[in-house]
Amino acid sequence: MESRGITRRGFLRVGCGLVFGGVASCLFGSLYSTLVEPSWIEVTELDVHLPGLPGLSSPLTIAQLSDFHLGPYVSVEDVRRSVGMANALGADLVVLTGDFVYRSAGYSAACAQELAALYARRGVYAVLGNHDIWTDAEQVATNLSNAGIRVLRNEGLPVTFGDTGLWLLGIEDTGYAGASFSDFRAIWQKAADDLALMLEAIPIDAPRLLLVHNPDFTEMLPEGRIDLVLCGHTHGGQVRVPLLGPPVVPSCFGQKYAGGLVAGPRTIVYVNRGIGLIPPPIRFNCRPEITMFRLSTG
Repeated sequence: MESRGITRRGFLRVGCGLVFGGVASCLFGSLYSTLVEPSWIEVTELDVHLPGLPGLSSPLTIAQLSDFHLGPYVSVEDVRRSVGMANALGADLVVLTGDFVYRSAGYSAACAQELAALYARRGVYAVLGNHDIWTDAEQVATNLSNAGIRVLRNEGLPVTFGDTGLWLLGIEDTGYAGASFSDFRAIWQKAADDLALMLEAIPIDAPRLLLVHNPDFTEMLPEGRIDLVLCGHTHGGQVRVPLLGPPVVPSCFGQKYAGGLVAGPRTIVYVNRGIGLIPPPIRFNCRPEITMFRLSTG
């Protein structure tokens, strides 16, 4: 049988098919990463054992939201959707780990208005992130407080759940988010000293939960037991390349604190991927997240 090579017309058909297929694939990927995934919130559920909690008939539940970044790239409707999803979880406690605005503290009024609808049996608590500090920390904190949210500014308090409870500690961001950990350590040292004083005042057998926006701080925790740290800041990298992970993570430790449960040097850390985003305003393979923790006896 005579073998025939591809004709010029056939070659052009194949070539055009490949070009159009590539263009279509790029267009789909662009639409998905800008219009679909940024609003496709995922609920992550985790069971965590904490020492100091007595035997409970059911776990204590905490819902975490982070990094709303209300502004040019995140709408009020995005924040409202996350609030509705969090309320549907029926958590005992809701915690918010910073970055409520992007570029202007003026957005904090609208953000706080939406967050005022959050409900938890034992209250809603927050710490400020670097974007809040970069704009106007006082304005952001005041608007949150007026919405009924307790903002922890380097302070701690006991939160009771019937016959049991835990200590909730909050460290405010310093605004430094560079790549040098030596600079980070120097700028954040006062926060570490404040935390050390808080820990000295807590009963030795009480469970302790720390809220701090930037997970790099967990690399310099002071002496004193902390059972779990909840953070945000890194957004999961916003783009996760299959097999390689996020190429860019705003952390001194590369991909270590990109997102999820991490074994820090002193305790376990959870890094929430956040609700909002910052430029480039895309998410790929890295959906926005609400985390639901079920805490039980360690």
